[in-house]
Amino acid sequence: MSLSSFKNSPPSTKTFLLSFPAPHIILITINRPDTLNVLDFSAQHELEEVFNWYNSEPELRAAIITGAGEKAFCAGLDIKSLDAENLPQVSQFPPKGFGGLGRRTDNLKPIIAAVNGFAMGGGMEMVLACDIVVAHENSIFGLPEVKRGLVAMGGGLTRLVRFIGYQRACEIIMTGRNISAKECKELGIVNEIVSSSKLVIPTALKYATRIARNSPDAVQASKLAILLSLNSTSLTEADQRHLDSKEVRAWLEGENIKKGLYAFHEKKTPKWKNAKL
Repeated sequence: MSLSSFKNSPPSTKTFLLSFPAPHIILITINRPDTLNVLDFSAQHELEEVFNWYNSEPELRAAIITGAGEKAFCAGLDIKSLDAENLPQVSQFPPKGFGGLGRRTDNLKPIIAAVNGFAMGGGMEMVLACDIVVAHENSIFGLPEVKRGLVAMGGGLTRLVRFIGYQRACEIIMTGRNISAKECKELGIVNEIVSSSKLVIPTALKYATRIARNSPDAVQASKLAILLSLNSTSLTEADQRHLDSKEVRAWLEGENIKKGLYAFHEKKTPKWKNAKL
């Protein structure tokens, strides 16, 4: 894909490498390998702008986020920038959570984490906010903030409770212990473990490519139902909010549902239009 195919140019960034390895797919690489890809507040706001752009760019249908090098996906907040005289303030955090992702609930496009090493603190919070997670077998996860007198403020605490249950989340959060890729898979946090760091991105790209082949309207309307199931008080409420949503109406009134049914009857491969939800 070339930049000329986009409706709007991607935001400029000093910390992240943006590439497009396949049609409709963006690869976001955290490019601070010498510091285990930690992110200060400025870099987190940069990443939030990247995800805002991805969410609004019609040509893109799936995103992969990874870390440069072979040691870390993201080791969290750059705490070297903090000390007793320079404490973190709530106002410094991006509105959408750590990396502009940890508390994000408005992105209907899929995001895949390609975890190639440490995913600690804010790095794990970003992983918990992704839809699919591929991890190298030696990757280490954790929320170690309590060991440094900090609190994981980027959205991961509440997500972890929803995903794995109260007692298991309490034990992980309150002890701050490390979690292996194998345990994360058993907990349902990781989808697939690969044996080589060289396989992490290709495997994530496999998922992204499969997603990008599908109707973008249908994928996004389906993800909306998933998000509503997490953010509603009951399944009945989630179902009703989904049925009443403007996204479902746009899907039903859009071109792609017709293209999909026509292609099915004609035994052809559908050529999807970009989503307009």
